[in-house]
Amino acid sequence: MYRLDLYREIETQKVSVLFGNQFIEDNLPRKYPNAGERNHMIEQPSKIHHYIITAAVNQEEQDNLIRDWSENEDPFTQLDLIDIEDNQVQQLIFQIRISTSIPNNERLANRLIVLFNDAKEEDYNSPGVAVGSLRNFYHLLQEYTNLKYPNITLTPDNNIYTSWEDEQDRLFSVHFLPNGITNFVIFKPNDRHPERPIRLSGTTTSDILMETVAPNGVNDWIFE
Repeated sequence: MYRLDLYREIETQKVSVLFGNQFIEDNLPRKYPNAGERNHMIEQPSKIHHYIITAAVNQEEQDNLIRDWSENEDPFTQLDLIDIEDNQVQQLIFQIRISTSIPNNERLANRLIVLFNDAKEEDYNSPGVAVGSLRNFYHLLQEYTNLKYPNITLTPDNNIYTSWEDEQDRLFSVHFLPNGITNFVIFKPNDRHPERPIRLSGTTTSDILMETVAPNGVNDWIFE
């Protein structure tokens, strides 16, 4: 079983890939519709992959926090491209960790590391986390420094998917695509027809996401 280890190289047997849209089911209030299909397993050949990353905090040197020890036989292969993306993802996670202006920066970084490592365990050839999607999310965190901590999962395409939900059955979920686009969905109660909650969805660029959804009262439950 793949486990996160501190300060040590981790040797991992990659066995399987988990696909599906459980992340959609997990983030919807129980009474809301649109549950996705159940996950299924796809077997992958076993391979040993050497990798190190840690969720430890307060480390002084980035090199001790983020390092990729993959070895490739060819001068430049698809694995090299994956390694480059891996490094970019790890650098972004490191930036989130050290950004004191981002609330819950340590917690966010640790959650992203867990998602990255889990994705790598399921498929050693996957990007772990799509770097463009993570960058899209990072820019949002930088611009809005009073966001509450969201529930963070990965889509089957390794994109960041976040949700903010409150006790009044209000939900705001965002799918961060790698090209700067975001898909969002809002669920909120219908005062006139309580049995029929309001569902709003749309697509916009991440730089105007918050001003796009603000008229729907989202700010009331996603900001501190």
